[in-house]
Amino acid sequence: MLSLIVSKEHFMYKEIYEGPDAVLKTLSEEKDNAEKIAREIPEGKFKAIHIIGSGTSFHASLVLQYYLNALGKVESTAIPASEYLLWNPELDKYAIIAYSQSGESGDIIEALEKIDRSKARIYGITNTPGSTLTKISDFSIVTRAGEEKAVTATKTFDVQIAAAIMISASIKEENKHIREGLAEVAEDLKKILPEIDKEAEKISSEIKGAEDLYVLGTGKCYPIALEAGLKFKEAACIHAEAFALREFLHGPVQLVDESTPVIIILHNKTARERAEKVIKKLKQYKPPIIAIHSEEIKVDDFASEAISIPIKDDIYATLYTVKAIQLLSYHTSIARGLNPDSPTKLTKVVK
Repeated sequence: MLSLIVSKEHFMYKEIYEGPDAVLKTLSEEKDNAEKIAREIPEGKFKAIHIIGSGTSFHASLVLQYYLNALGKVESTAIPASEYLLWNPELDKYAIIAYSQSGESGDIIEALEKIDRSKARIYGITNTPGSTLTKISDFSIVTRAGEEKAVTATKTFDVQIAAAIMISASIKEENKHIREGLAEVAEDLKKILPEIDKEAEKISSEIKGAEDLYVLGTGKCYPIALEAGLKFKEAACIHAEAFALREFLHGPVQLVDESTPVIIILHNKTARERAEKVIKKLKQYKPPIIAIHSEEIKVDDFASEAISIPIKDDIYATLYTVKAIQLLSYHTSIARGLNPDSPTKLTKVVK
């Protein structure tokens, strides 16, 4: 197994560790802009709010949809950017929140350029100041992750999650402490990342030979499961698919056997309860089960490997669990002899 000293030569690894500072900087420098969007969402009396993005940015769209509902009590719909022009009902007055790390994604730009701008107010969330998305948006948040050199997005996803929490927690006065709590979470992540890192490297040696892999999540961590599936494809070149926890029983479990690792994200007690029948079913087919879990959840009765995370408050579980996913996909890539910074068939921006 390669040591962490060698691993640190990769941009992906460095950028995983840069995520917490990127969250801190985004919170400090974009708080006012998040509050502005949070004010406009209820005041605008929009007939619909659509959130669009591609790849990792679509997973961020789903995260924002969750938090808008949970914290802001605002209904919204996340739609893949490449499908948006086919799905858009062309309402008289609606809002679009567009996620793009580069601000240059072809599917995002095409969608926003072809809609009737007289009917839609556009909010851009990007990591690139001066990008096309900032220019065509009515208002933007520019996250503060700095340049991300690895093709596989990590710290830019962290700040996309942070932006989702900042906006959603600013809508109602009673939730503003959740937005401010992001600073404590970021500092906490700095402390616990080395231990998560060590566990992820150990587990990677157990799954490096897998041809297929499944990731299950629920609630706010369902989008994190989707991001995990993408990261294992991108960085480790493993066929990885993600499912909502109990949806796995509706067909996909047919593909499980002793050679297919299953990663289950159990961020709180509700997730553990909902997983009960899934775990019971999986144990019949004896796959390696890897639990990424809050330290309050017991997994000894079913997990062959586990990453225990001391999540301070469940509302931030997305930021905690995604770091385990990023490190596990990174170390699996290294264990398979790959370069996670430069997947052979991918580019940073899809035009």
